Amino acid sequence: MINRVSDSERIVLEILWQESPLSSQEVVERLTDSGWNEKTVKTFLNRLVKKNIVSFKKEGRRYFYSPAVAKEDILSEESSGFLNRVFQGDIKALLATFVDNKQLSQAELDYLKNLLDEKN
Repeated sequence: MINRVSDSERIVLEILWQESPLSSQEVVERLTDSGWNEKTVKTFLNRLVKKNIVSFKKEGRRYFYSPAVAKEDILSEESSGFLNRVFQGDIKALLATFVDNKQLSQAELDYLKNLLDEKN
C-alpha cells in the first residue's frame, strides 16, 4: 500500500517524474512560478522520502532525488481510495454520477465503451 500524497507533494513528485535525479535546488528552479522557496521544497521532499515515495543519493554535500514509485501506481492507489471513500467501492455509482451529470463527452463515453468491450 502506498502512502497518500498531498496536492503539494504531488507537484514536487510531478517534477521528479518528468526528470530525475534532481537536487532540491533544481526542483526549486522548476517551481519558480509557484513562489515556493527552497525550505518548502525540502520539506516536501523529506515527507516524500519518509513515505518511501521518493529516494535520494548523496553526492558530496548535495542530495539528488528520484521517484521511488511509478506515477501509474500512485494514480491507481488514489483512484481506489477515492472510489472507496466517496462511492463505498461502487464503480457503477461513480460512472452513473459522471454520465448523469453530463461530465463525460461523447468521445469519452465511446472510449469507455470500447475499453469495456476489450475487457470482455
